[in-house]
Amino acid sequence: MRDENAKDEGGRAPSPPPIGLAPDLAGATDAQRRLVEAIASGPRGSVPSPFLAMLDAPELADAIQRVGTVLRFDSRLPDTVREIAILATAGAVACGYEWNYHAPIAEAAGVPVEAIAATRPGAPIEDIGDPAATVIALCRALATHAAPDPALLDAAVARLGRAGATEIMAIAGYYGLLAHFIRWAGFDERFAG
Repeated sequence: MRDENAKDEGGRAPSPPPIGLAPDLAGATDAQRRLVEAIASGPRGSVPSPFLAMLDAPELADAIQRVGTVLRFDSRLPDTVREIAILATAGAVACGYEWNYHAPIAEAAGVPVEAIAATRPGAPIEDIGDPAATVIALCRALATHAAPDPALLDAAVARLGRAGATEIMAIAGYYGLLAHFIRWAGFDERFAG
């Protein structure tokens, strides 16, 4: 049984083992093996837990991971804005796994620690400035109400352009979807720090 309070060297809870599969993928189908190989050899460099949770439907998992590849690695958004959107969505849907996974990525991309902290569940955003405050508010609205206030969407379009606002909306939907798989598979964890 996994110790819920165990931490790795970086202070994060260690990732749980893959569901239903040994680390060497013993018992995996050819389609599952191909998917794992494709994800691991791609820009992620590994197979994060959400994709392990989807292995029962490898074709669907592949389509989902390809959308994530576009959002994360081929985005038109600046890295800082993209990572704020990912963290804000993880915070809004209370997904500690995704928040913990992306907080160091956001910091390395240059997101100020105040903006990272503002993405945590229920954290205030009034004093962090734009575009971070608008991105966080939009992701929270999408995650909790499925439709943002038109004025908020207009503000996002004004600050990020229509393509940028569209990507923010896609990020909120995509990372919300991943959160469902993470919880279903029992991979979620407490928020770090």
